[in-house]
Amino acid sequence: GGEALPPILDARICSDGSIVAFVWNSELYVVKTDCKSAPLQLTTGSRDSAVTNGLADYVAQEEMGRYEGYWISPDSTLVAFEQVDESGVPEYRIMHQGSDKVG
Repeated sequence: GGEALPPILDARICSDGSIVAFVWNSELYVVKTDCKSAPLQLTTGSRDSAVTNGLADYVAQEEMGRYEGYWISPDSTLVAFEQVDESGVPEYRIMHQGSDKVG
């Protein structure tokens, strides 16, 4: 029983192979590939909110074909990331064609 954990998203190995970066539960993490340390959380504040860290936003994916939301420096010492806050985006309910139900 119990609830399933959120999946790990966009896991990538850096160019020199020393770390793996990934997004879990809307936060960005890195872990060394030597398996000697626990994952290090790089971002905070997005869990259970409309904020995501390290994931490409909808417009970037759909209109620009950009699916990455974080970038690791060539020397693997820095990570740049996108933070998206959708708290101001209203939710619109859409009527399904041929149905009286709103989805």
